[in-house]
Amino acid sequence: MKRTVVLGGTGFVGRHVCARLSELGHPVLAVSRTPRPGAAIRSAALDLTASGPGPLAELLRAERAEVVVNAAGGVWNSDEDQMRKSNADLTGSLVEALAGLPWRPRLVHLGSAHEYGAVPHGSIVDESWPPEPLTAYGRTKLAATEQVLAAVRAGRLDAIVLRVSNVLGPGAPAASLTGAVARQLAGDRDGRAVVRLSPLRAHRDFVAAQDVAEAVALAAGTRCTGLVNIGSGTAVDVAGVVRRLVELSGVPAEVVFESRPPTAVRAVGDWQCLDISAARERLGWIPRRDLDSALADTWAAVAPVS
Repeated sequence: MKRTVVLGGTGFVGRHVCARLSELGHPVLAVSRTPRPGAAIRSAALDLTASGPGPLAELLRAERAEVVVNAAGGVWNSDEDQMRKSNADLTGSLVEALAGLPWRPRLVHLGSAHEYGAVPHGSIVDESWPPEPLTAYGRTKLAATEQVLAAVRAGRLDAIVLRVSNVLGPGAPAASLTGAVARQLAGDRDGRAVVRLSPLRAHRDFVAAQDVAEAVALAAGTRCTGLVNIGSGTAVDVAGVVRRLVELSGVPAEVVFESRPPTAVRAVGDWQCLDISAARERLGWIPRRDLDSALADTWAAVAPVS
């Protein structure tokens, strides 16, 4: 068992990572700006965007961390400056903190498929695909990934980057598509829910949060370095995902698509499908939960108690 520190451990993906690692018997510390009182996982408060490498290095020394998972970062409702601080600058501080330790912890850094940017319809994107992010989120996540990979090449870190597709599951943020839809459905009080969304014409690769957590656990236990895609390996019609979530909820609802400007995160082209063969070959990982399971979990987490 390895002493593990999860940065962003109270966030959407971070909570699932902490739960899985703890389930496997690893002593886990969840680090975040605002720890959750009463949580089963031990936690520590640290503003990772403001502290710089010094306080983070002190925390890692005190914990004698053997594994560090970087699940921290900004995406929902953040401007470009905040995304830079939360993604690129935070990761730079982490690299410096880890490189300065007298031992070499294993780092699992969570990147994003949005780093690839827009790709031609029908493409299956492997890790060699040239990244050309179009959004602030994609650019700042790519900057973070590049810092980690550069430190690995320079011999300063033992690290792997998991480039993760769109994550579904319990605890999905209210500002995410499925999180927003689930909450609209859960808030219906008169049986006539109307789900209002921008037009959804894209196909995206979706993966369950629990499967991402399993990928992190496997990556933490290997010596593989470099970049590995984590997704379902399938492009799914996003409008169909919303309709399926409505069906699984059992809430009578009308889905209305309204013309709105695309958000910074979502304006990334109309196609996303990751090649996940490297994850299978290098980590022994495959996604276990299908789309219906992930959507059902998303709904169950917010559904009113009857």
